[in-house]
Amino acid sequence: MTDVTRTVFGIYYPETRQIVEALWDERPHGWYERNYTGRQDAMHRGCLERWRAWVGEAGVRLGDGYPFECPTAGASEGIHALLALHLARGGRRIHVFAGEYEGYAVIAAALGIEVVVHARDGWAGSLDRAAHPGDQLWISQPSAIDGNPWSDFGPLVEHLTGRAPGVQIVVDLTYVGAMAEDARIDLTSPSVAAVLWSLSKPFGVYYHRVGGLVARAEVPTLRGHHWFKNLFSVQLGERLMAAHPARELPSRYRDQQREALARTRAAGLVADAARPSDVIMLAHVPDAAASPEHAAYVRGAGLRFCLSPLMDRMINR
Repeated sequence: MTDVTRTVFGIYYPETRQIVEALWDERPHGWYERNYTGRQDAMHRGCLERWRAWVGEAGVRLGDGYPFECPTAGASEGIHALLALHLARGGRRIHVFAGEYEGYAVIAAALGIEVVVHARDGWAGSLDRAAHPGDQLWISQPSAIDGNPWSDFGPLVEHLTGRAPGVQIVVDLTYVGAMAEDARIDLTSPSVAAVLWSLSKPFGVYYHRVGGLVARAEVPTLRGHHWFKNLFSVQLGERLMAAHPARELPSRYRDQQREALARTRAAGLVADAARPSDVIMLAHVPDAAASPEHAAYVRGAGLRFCLSPLMDRMINR
């Protein structure tokens, strides 16, 4: 059985199990009945309101510029919808950073959208040369590249706003709630067109598909989601966030992350130079310490490892 993987997996925490079981025990058939009355239409609002407060307490500044919001099946449904809308409105290109979450490029390429990949070092010159009005930049914050927040995320947004005002930024907050540190993410710039989120990483609820999207303008293909949402998912998401502030579980299980990393280092599964990432289930190797024997794990600007298999066994034993 593997202890470390390249693909990022979540951890189904005991706290998550407890809340899921409580919901199941309620046998909430009433949520699904008499749909012809429209009584379910507003049942997602509590989850979305809770999420705004939850990420706000974690250090995310949204401001009041995202009037369109809807629940989605994790973040993936929102990624599909935004890229399809980009294409439908004449967009032909998106930009990502080397080692970024693969889903952006995979879905964009499947739609026939060009994907331009940039190194994190020297991003200003690279974007100046390649980014054009009408393009989009897709970025995860905290970063899926190494499991740490972008230290220069603010300057990046300011640079694009000043030098390439026609380029929209799409920010994925999937890892907010999976780290103990204050996120300190300012998304008030008008250059940020949309924000995606998911609870898959913070609570391990991949297959419950809890997520959402907020945007400065309507995403028409998601217009009907107040009818088509998963009622169990939005109720579960609201209760998870109400019970556990965004930094609570990562703070609680930080020792298991460090022990898992020590064990995998001792077993030769990761480089000796690997360090804990801010995202609780990840470890990374800084650029300067990247060794040839771990070249298979190279992810753009760094080396990233997922400790979830071993941590899961430690936490849920």
